[in-house]
Amino acid sequence: MKPSQETLKVVTWNVNSINVRLERLLHLLKREAPDLVCLQELKCTEDKFPFSALEELGYHATVRGQKTYNGVAILSRTKPTGLLEDWKKFLPESEARIVGIQLEKVIVVCVYVPNGQEVGSEKYSFKLNWLTQLHGWLRELSKKHAQIILAGDFNVAPTDLDVYDPEKWRDQILFSNPEKNALFEIYSLGFQDLFRKVHPHKEAFTWWDYRQGGFARNHGLRIDFILGTKNIADRVEASYVDRNERKGDQPSDHAPVISILKNQSS
Repeated sequence: MKPSQETLKVVTWNVNSINVRLERLLHLLKREAPDLVCLQELKCTEDKFPFSALEELGYHATVRGQKTYNGVAILSRTKPTGLLEDWKKFLPESEARIVGIQLEKVIVVCVYVPNGQEVGSEKYSFKLNWLTQLHGWLRELSKKHAQIILAGDFNVAPTDLDVYDPEKWRDQILFSNPEKNALFEIYSLGFQDLFRKVHPHKEAFTWWDYRQGGFARNHGLRIDFILGTKNIADRVEASYVDRNERKGDQPSDHAPVISILKNQSS
């Protein structure tokens, strides 16, 4: 976020337990040197979060933890100038699924959208309601701030390009029309998918099931995104999925998504 920087590198990653994946995360931070990192599914409370290991690499961590489930964090090279709290008027606090910070003129929001379990279930209704409430908060937020980065695990694959077998997944959880429509409502507020901005027609996935050789067979879905308001999206120079992080020992079932933005002052 410093004026001397030519680019801003942003990462989002569902780590599926930060303490299990800590060495992988530290290696990614050293290799990619991102400016911002949004993490989901920490699966730990704040007192178990590895603050010191991340501070050693120069990152400030803003964390909302939860025992065993959920948990979100934003890592930033510069200290946040503010913590967003007004989402509490719209979204339930009982599950650690959202955290937001202000970095000078840029707002950064990290989300972990509920999975929904099964179409028609109570958890599915909860998911749709959660997305509606998120939309309501983002609508108010976008009236006050022009530059917003919204990143995380959305648990929705928006188009056929984002699913390895669209017909098999049609009307199933993560790919049902109500879920996609709820995501498109967020897009309608002016948010753009930075990966699709760079790769409008490319098939790519960010999540592969651990079961049935999902990754080896490339049976994946693209459900992790970095979104940005127009003046964020207009600055994107590159965006890609780091598939290598889904390989090797004890990987998360998600791969990181990385976007590089041209700095406004460069």
